[in-house]
Amino acid sequence: MAVQQAGLNIFAGDPMLTEDHPTTGRVFWVGSTACEGGVAGSDSGGVGNSAYKPMATIDYAVGRCTANRGDRIKILPGHAETISTVGGLDLDVAGITIEFLGEGNVRGAITFGSVVGADMDVDAADITIINPRFVAGIDALTGPIDVNSARFKMTDATWQDGTTINTTDCLVADANADDMTIDGFEFIDGDAAGTQKQSFIQVAGATRPVIKNIKCTGDFGTGNIENGTAWVDAYLENLALDNANASPTVCIALQPTSSGWIKDSSLRVASGTTYLTANNDMQFDNVKGTGTDATATEEVGTQLAGGLEAKIDVIDGYHDVPSTDGTTDAVIRDVVGAKADTTTQTIATNASLMRYVKGILNAVAGAAGLAAYPDPASPANAVNIAEVLSATYYEAVGGGGLNAASVNLISASADFGAAAWSGVEASHTVFTISGLVHARMLAYCTSGLTATAGANLMFGVSGNSSALILSTSASGLVLNDLWLTVNTSTNHAYSSMIDRLLSNRSVGYFLTGAPVTAGTIKFLAFWEPISTGSTLTAGTGTALT
Repeated sequence: MAVQQAGLNIFAGDPMLTEDHPTTGRVFWVGSTACEGGVAGSDSGGVGNSAYKPMATIDYAVGRCTANRGDRIKILPGHAETISTVGGLDLDVAGITIEFLGEGNVRGAITFGSVVGADMDVDAADITIINPRFVAGIDALTGPIDVNSARFKMTDATWQDGTTINTTDCLVADANADDMTIDGFEFIDGDAAGTQKQSFIQVAGATRPVIKNIKCTGDFGTGNIENGTAWVDAYLENLALDNANASPTVCIALQPTSSGWIKDSSLRVASGTTYLTANNDMQFDNVKGTGTDATATEEVGTQLAGGLEAKIDVIDGYHDVPSTDGTTDAVIRDVVGAKADTTTQTIATNASLMRYVKGILNAVAGAAGLAAYPDPASPANAVNIAEVLSATYYEAVGGGGLNAASVNLISASADFGAAAWSGVEASHTVFTISGLVHARMLAYCTSGLTATAGANLMFGVSGNSSALILSTSASGLVLNDLWLTVNTSTNHAYSSMIDRLLSNRSVGYFLTGAPVTAGTIKFLAFWEPISTGSTLTAGTGTALT
């Protein structure tokens, strides 16, 4: 049995004393009801030295302590104490520890009631409370746990609201609560039918507060944790906060200059993705949030690239379709472009693939085609396909030196049923040339000639009647014959057309020997100017000049 004096030394050997928190100070016992073999507590002299004869109130026990001696107050299971006034429990002796024995609701409890300002004031430094249970006895309590001094520590605590009872702010710490530690604090909601709650833990302006292992679910108008005035270098860890406020309201309300760390925590808001006040100076490590039931959480933090989920969002954004063609070359969406972009693109340094694809289709199959068709070129290095196509076209239509970009096609039809085209022993102009031109010419019969025996045709130029084709029997020209030489041919001809450089003269045929009374020959000229202003025009059958 311990020495019978108030404030036993923990090393005196009392079997009721725990050994996990040894101290050189005194140990005092508080219990409103008797433990087995003991009596109910009373606040009078000669009590508190053992669990069998405890004091009745915590406030009385605090008054028996000596500052910074290491004194401990042990609260027996089943103890009940009600705080009914402002400052009704004043922890004003520095360096004391108050420990509630037992587990769950077997622990002793402090109930706050009568007035909304009823509170427990922590008014001295280095006070520790272990395993306490706090109960709200009335609605709208305003800061019943009031911390006003440095290095306050509370571990393994619970707070219980009740039916039609909501506590406005459970724990309130002011700027004097530097180095405060709250380690293990659970909020147990009532029916949430009382006055609107504002916060569970409220800290204003303290330096280096530590808040960890917090479990809190409820409807809070400001936030489960509220930093009203910016704290400095706070440390928050292992928070499980769920704010059911429908606004929605954040789980952690911060200030722009609130600094410190939040680690390994989960935040739930009623909807959306604003889990804490965005404008702050906090750092985040493995903090997750959600605003939807039955969903995985997402990374929380003010830095966009601060986590894997955020990086995925950035990558996904780079693959979104741009609204217009971008001039940057930084992300794949700008390189690819938008399907709705109707602009066709020529070669440039900052256009999208979509514009180039539409430019190619427009050139190959569109109505506009190529804006400027290139000069012909044979297949070779550094020659584009349009240049090769130009050369192929030129060969097909009689190239041999014609420039497809400037070649012209002129036709003239000689109708031998008309007087202008059928005069015997006369010349008939098919083409008139001014200046110097390069021309490739052919003639074919679109209607077989009706010729009297002895009728002959020659094809030449003014001054030389057979310069191009020698005398040919007119009766031999039947439908679809090609007339390129004296030997007419149906549907095929020599590989070369009549190819000449011609200057300031007329081209036409001569009819000799006998009349041709019907039929038509069509003359074609593929030509290009050689001298500036040169022309080749269709004749009307008049005499060559």
